[in-house]
Amino acid sequence: MKSAGYNPPQRMIYRRSFWAVVAAFVCLLPSAHAANWEQPAAELSKQIAAMAGPGPARLVVRNNSSLASGEVPAIRRLLERDLRGFGVVAGGGDSATLIRVTLSENLHGGLWVAEVVEGTEARVTMLPVGLGTTAAAGGPSLTLRRSLVITETEAVLDAQTFSIGGVERLVVLEPERIVTYIRNAAPLVSGSVGYAGWIEDQHFAIGHGRPFPRDMRGELVAAGDHLFDAYLPGVLCSGTNTGAQIAVACADSDDPWFVGGLVGAAQRGFYNALRDYFTGVLTPGFGMELAPFYQASDIPRPTGTGMLMDGVDGKVTLMESNVLKPVGGANDWGSDFAVIRSGCGSGVQVVVSGSGAAAAGDSLRAYEIVGREAIAVSAPLPVEGAVTAIHAANDGASATVIVRRDGPLRYEVWNGSAFCN
Repeated sequence: MKSAGYNPPQRMIYRRSFWAVVAAFVCLLPSAHAANWEQPAAELSKQIAAMAGPGPARLVVRNNSSLASGEVPAIRRLLERDLRGFGVVAGGGDSATLIRVTLSENLHGGLWVAEVVEGTEARVTMLPVGLGTTAAAGGPSLTLRRSLVITETEAVLDAQTFSIGGVERLVVLEPERIVTYIRNAAPLVSGSVGYAGWIEDQHFAIGHGRPFPRDMRGELVAAGDHLFDAYLPGVLCSGTNTGAQIAVACADSDDPWFVGGLVGAAQRGFYNALRDYFTGVLTPGFGMELAPFYQASDIPRPTGTGMLMDGVDGKVTLMESNVLKPVGGANDWGSDFAVIRSGCGSGVQVVVSGSGAAAAGDSLRAYEIVGREAIAVSAPLPVEGAVTAIHAANDGASATVIVRRDGPLRYEVWNGSAFCN
């Protein structure tokens, strides 16, 4: 026989047990979500530590993805913990090292981008992340980094370093003069206009019988029988070393510009100064007519050496074994690029400027040409200002990047190189 008070206590016990389980489940949710981000946080921290090195740092985490804002603190705690394991202590408010982590996403899923800023140098790495749980396989094979070489108030077209009389000199090509610098022990003060480790030594006026176009372009190229050639619209300058100094001679010239020297013979292209592009006529050429292009460069290929060209029509093509091939995956390339031999990944990359509006800032990114496809192998490296030119450096392993900054107007020369992940 059941008593009248038997069943109610059982129902009360059931309700208490149910809500206890719910409460326990809710309490476990944050740790369960945190566990989802354990692997990508650990991998990104490893990449950040490789760039930053041990020491204090300021950590900023921004969420530009569809992740709930409540998950960001858990991800930040994981990053702080894992960075600490690599000797990077996040939280130093007065540290010179800034780490910016952006939780973003693209068409393929999540993408975590980390930028390490130390003085005038910035490095970027990225990590594809599954939005559900774990990090995606793969990731960038290298990180682009840049270091400031010099800042000028005059426009800069190109800059290269040369060894002259056992002394390293920086040669800067401007529209109206060529300027040389020697090493200076005083570093550039951040935010000021001046010279980062260089002091002016010589300068030479560039004489020209015809007025230069408004859109100026120029390039410094190391020469075989003298120090360098400087190409400008309608003008060719030659630099020679006379002991520890340089002598420069300029003359009006319609000779074709040097655009590559490893494809059989030195390739030279005719430059149309009024249109600011190369006409497509090369000498000695490939036995066919090419479309006009903005930039061209040699690039090592499995079959030997090819020539990469960025066309006026926005299409990138590859000349290989005398066959012209379209390159896919280059729709967001800007008009400036340089081929570098970094030793990372396949060993050869193409450093490319962005194609976006300069007002919103520019970017640099490294690609590898696999077959007929351009494959991104680095995260975009943000650039404050507009990239006006990219040239391969004389060492072949890095690139000279010219950036125009407004307010006040100034030109910055950066050295862009690759850091293997």
